[in-house]
Parts: sequence; structure tokens; C-alpha cells
Amino acid sequence: MNRLAIFIFALALSSCSAGSDYRSVSSIVQSDKAAMASLAEELQQEHKAGTFDGLVLVAQRDVVLFKSAYGYADREDSVKNSSAAIFDMGSIAKTFTAAAVLQLAQKEKLQLSDTIGDFYPTAPDEIKPITITQLLGHSSGLDNFHNESDFELMDKAQAERRILEMPLIGKPGEKIAYSNAAYTLLAAIVEKVSEQPFQDYVHDNLLTPLNLKSTGFYQDQRVSLNNLARGYGGDDQGLTTFEKGLTWALIGAGGMVTSIDDLAIWSAALKNGAMLPAGASNLAFSKANERWLLGSLAQVEISGESIIQMGGSTDYGYTALIQFVPNRNLLIVLLLNAHDNKYKNATHHRLSRNHILPILLGEGEELPNNSMQPTADASAD
Repeated sequence: MNRLAIFIFALALSSCSAGSDYRSVSSIVQSDKAAMASLAEELQQEHKAGTFDGLVLVAQRDVVLFKSAYGYADREDSVKNSSAAIFDMGSIAKTFTAAAVLQLAQKEKLQLSDTIGDFYPTAPDEIKPITITQLLGHSSGLDNFHNESDFELMDKAQAERRILEMPLIGKPGEKIAYSNAAYTLLAAIVEKVSEQPFQDYVHDNLLTPLNLKSTGFYQDQRVSLNNLARGYGGDDQGLTTFEKGLTWALIGAGGMVTSIDDLAIWSAALKNGAMLPAGASNLAFSKANERWLLGSLAQVEISGESIIQMGGSTDYGYTALIQFVPNRNLLIVLLLNAHDNKYKNATHHRLSRNHILPILLGEGEELPNNSMQPTADASAD
């Protein structure tokens, strides 16, 4: 074989292996249950096929049965994903906004029956009757106040004005329609009631008491830059949303990062009401309507099983999901930083629906396509 042929052959081999250069599986916790072995095999196959990178955790009765890291947090610097890696959580940030509101309600700083008119007396008449409960449960009639970019530069006054000037897409309480604008307005209301910047309130009253040291907002100096997982999906590769900075186009609806362990702790706090005053009922798991709980958690049915969940996706390949299976006392947590064209920005939902839940629920096959309704919107569940 001449030199040119050898070079072409070597180049071909290099091209074939390029897709697997960043494939890595690190088992952190795995119980000896047969289902966990099946889950490990299934996820390893999907990861090696390029479907996802990131962290997956499964717990039952607050005991972690499975935790594994896939791929790289930083491919350029050859940093593998691990428990220390910090990811964008997308719209799971709404659960922190909801918790802040519920905490203030439990402290009698506001009531869930309070209306927008109570906080914004000059709001249009059709907007004034919207209640806090309707904002929490996506039944306010508010649409999204921006659809182009989560990173549109906008201060609070601009966000409030744009939200309050929007025509409603339905009368308050009559229609359930996912609304980022509702959660931005809730964050502004938290500031009015607490007389603190929203980020400070969340840090002081939710993150610090639960010792969530790897959780914070974009450009939060308390978050370690060294542990940020870069995103590998869509048109841009190797960037982070954290560096974008926080704008009121996103505050309340997103703009937060976390680690797998922190998100598992937060999920447990949502389930048991640990972030609420001692002895208070757990409003986070109380119904807002037939679709949503007050804690910004959606109720769905998957293969006949009741599931409570919240997910999110944003730029650069980040997707995230928390799921509770109440009848089995199961918690599933996904923090992902890469996807390919198989599931794209619905990777969190499809990975769980098609590959995780069938094993954990003993189905052994993909769940029906109508069992869950992930949306394409970057800030939707």
C-alpha cells in the first residue's frame, strides 16, 4: 500500500471514529437490582449512539439506586461529566419561583387568591382579575411576552409593561396554556412582597437552607465556573448559557443552573415540603387545576401510571427533567448537556419515555406517543 493510500485509509478511520471520541460512561451508584442493570445497558447504548450526554439519577424512598455520568462536560479540555458538573436546568427554574411564592403565602405575606390588580392597580381591567393560583397553574390567559430569545435584554419595568399590555389568549381560569410570562410576573411579585431582589430571595430562603451550593442563577459568582458543563447541541457547540447573563426576559421562568445531587435534593424538598415553614401543608403538591400543581409540576399519565414532572430545555443542547412516580415512590432526574437529531431538544422527555420508564415500570417497550406532551418551546416543560 503506497503512502497516499495509507493516508486516505487512516483519514477514513479517523472520520469513522470521530463520533465516538467523546463517549464515556462512569457508573457512580448502581444497586444490584436487575432493573438497574437493564437501565445501565439501555442508557449506555443510547449514549454510545450519540443520543445524549449528561447525568441520570434514579432514587426510591430517598435512596439513590442509580447514578451515572455520560460523555464530557468540556470536550475541548477533555473534562468528563461527573457529579460535580453543573448544567442549565431550563424551566425547572419555575419550581423555585413557585416555591418562593408558596413560601410567602405560608408566611401570610400574600394570598393565593390575590389578583394582579392587587399588585398592579393600573393594569388593564381584563388583566386585573388574574389570581396568583392562575399564574402558578398556567391558566391566567397570559401568552409568552417574548418568543424570539430567552436572552433578549430587558429590565423589570420593561418586562412588567409588556406582560400587562399583552392581549389575553383566554379568560382567566378558562384555558390552560403554558406561560413563561406568568412566571416572570410572579418573580416581580416576589420582589414587591419581600422587598428583595428575586435572586437574593431565592438564595437566602431556598438555596442556603437546603445547602444547594451548586445551584444558582446565570453569572452567579457563588457558582463554580470550573464545573460548568458546556452544551453540545443545535447549531452552536461548546458554549454555556451561564455566560449569557440574566435578563428579565428570563427571570422567574428560567436562567438557573444546578448539579445532579442538588437537583435531587431540591426534588425531595418539593415532594416533602421541606422548603415551607415547619408544620405547613405542602402546597407544592396541591392542585392548581387538572393539569398543574401549585409547585409548577405537571400531572400526566404514562402507560397507566400517574407521573408528576417538570422539565426544560434551552440553547446549546441543555435539557433537564425531574419525574416523580408516586405509586412506586420513584424519583428520576436527568441533567443533559448534549443531544443529536434523534430527539433534539425533547431528548429529556424522550429518553425517559422511551428508554427509562419502560424499564422502571416493567413495560419492556416504548410508551405510547400520546402519553406525554413535550413541547418544542425552549422554555416549556
